Amino acid sequence: MKNKKKKLTYKQMLGIIAGMDKQIQQTNLLILNLDKVVQEYIDYKEETDSFKKFLEKKYKVNDTDNQKTEEE
Repeated sequence: MKNKKKKLTYKQMLGIIAGMDKQIQQTNLLILNLDKVVQEYIDYKEETDSFKKFLEKKYKVNDTDNQKTEEE
């Protein structure tokens, strides 16, 4: 005989989804706070332009999608 698979109850599923939602919100807040700290540090050092140039050199813009949209 095959044993029936135990299914989650509605209440258990809601608990899991609520936990996932809380984790996503915490991660989102962490990212926003880190972004703010990095921006404040750049402003504090007053090296915004040199930092932007450094990022542009290190991470070249990969903007190849523009040709497709212009053609359409």
